[in-house]
Amino acid sequence: MLFHIRLLLLATAVFALCGVSAVQAQQLSAQDRTFMEDAAKRGMHEIQMGHLGIERGQSQAVKGFSQRLINDHNLANQELAALAKQKSVVLPGDDAKVMPMPIVTKSGADFDKEFGRVMIEDHRQAISAFEKEASSGNDPDVTNWARKTLPTLRAHLAEAQELALPEQKLP
Repeated sequence: MLFHIRLLLLATAVFALCGVSAVQAQQLSAQDRTFMEDAAKRGMHEIQMGHLGIERGQSQAVKGFSQRLINDHNLANQELAALAKQKSVVLPGDDAKVMPMPIVTKSGADFDKEFGRVMIEDHRQAISAFEKEASSGNDPDVTNWARKTLPTLRAHLAEAQELALPEQKLP
């Protein structure tokens, strides 16, 4: 009889633990889940762009910025992966990366100019998405991560604008 009670308690504990993950996943809003998935894709894209900038960039400014992209987005992606695990969210893998085709055909000064333009556009879009999540997301952990990451994204935008030609520096 004591064996059956212990077995029942163990089974109840296992089901309860499994249920917590399912409840957490169900409680996460579609907005928060989509934001996390998109942020992971953006982060992987920026890391890929950073590697491309190191390989094809001509100026030391582009190469230095590219290394910061790799470092900062790797860190952000690690934090996001831990958060996703906690929230039972499956993030896309590295195979989800897509390189914008026009830039891969460029090199030297042409690459640097296009790289600056692409980084401005990418970071403006990212900042917009992170600001939206920070202000209207539902899960406090996800919104806090978005808020925490925004200053880095803004710094990347400012640096990309410095790399760009004057006509590319938009308000």
